[in-house]
Amino acid sequence: MIELNTERLRLIPLSAENLDSLINNPKKMEQSLSLIETDRFLDLELKQALEIRLSKLLVDEKNYIWYTNWLIVEKDKNSSVGGIMLKGLPNENGEVIIGYYTLTEYQGNGYMTETISNMKNWLLDQSDVKYVIADTEKDNIPSHRVLEKSGAAMYKETDELYFWRFI
Repeated sequence: MIELNTERLRLIPLSAENLDSLINNPKKMEQSLSLIETDRFLDLELKQALEIRLSKLLVDEKNYIWYTNWLIVEKDKNSSVGGIMLKGLPNENGEVIIGYYTLTEYQGNGYMTETISNMKNWLLDQSDVKYVIADTEKDNIPSHRVLEKSGAAMYKETDELYFWRFI
């Protein structure tokens, strides 16, 4: 199983079974990965995003790392602090889209900046990847700061979203 590591974090791509458990029974996923058990549950919006990831993963399980949620685990606490999702294989332009979340109690600790920096470096080392893309809602200032700190530049906007790119 592939896993990415930073000084403080482990990035673990969830199998279909573990992603299903994260959505429906987080304690089961924590047990499966030998993590500290918590009483956390996902909010509806995140649950829906992860259900989309799971449906796409089940169509192409051999390429699961490109469709799943990568769990972000704080090494010292052995506990999940968030996740980063790849939204599919690189497209014809070599673009990979990411989405991410930090659990509320872990925000403001630099975990997502560390995660995105590590993930984009790994992605850009893949032969078919030329760009890593993220989109954010215009009012999500903390996410804008994370992307800026990670080296992204805004390159496009719509009425609701800013689009950021790592090269």
